[in-house]
Amino acid sequence: MKKFLSVLMAATIALAVSSAMAETASPAPKKAVDKSEKKTAKKTTSKKSAKKVDDASTDLAEADVAGSIVTEYGCAEGHKITVFRNPDDSANVALRWGNRITRMKRIETASGAERLEHEKRGLVFIGIPAKAMLLDAKRGRQLANDCKSPEQLAQG
Repeated sequence: MKKFLSVLMAATIALAVSSAMAETASPAPKKAVDKSEKKTAKKTTSKKSAKKVDDASTDLAEADVAGSIVTEYGCAEGHKITVFRNPDDSANVALRWGNRITRMKRIETASGAERLEHEKRGLVFIGIPAKAMLLDAKRGRQLANDCKSPEQLAQG
């Protein structure tokens, strides 16, 4: 038994020392990259950054909420959702989640619940008389739950 414990201790110490040495060792040298690989990498990077710019410009276009009726919801865990409803266009609604405003499309429901969706981002907002919630349909999870507007809080 003593022999086993001493072997186990020696292995533990050796592992700790090798980990410490690996952290202080100099980084591995970079491998040489030929020109064709550099060009491919640049093309990929430029496509990604162009896509980000397109997404940002879309968000700016969606952020025009002037003249909208604003409803703020306080949710569980301190989350906040703001819904901007345009009285002239009831089919499209803007929703602020975090620092991003997204144009949502109103979906008709048989139950009469308010359902707003943004397919590309996977956002789904569902509002019923008692509360509202925000879902991430792509990942299948709740982003915000038990969200209530001041009117809903007043009703109890």
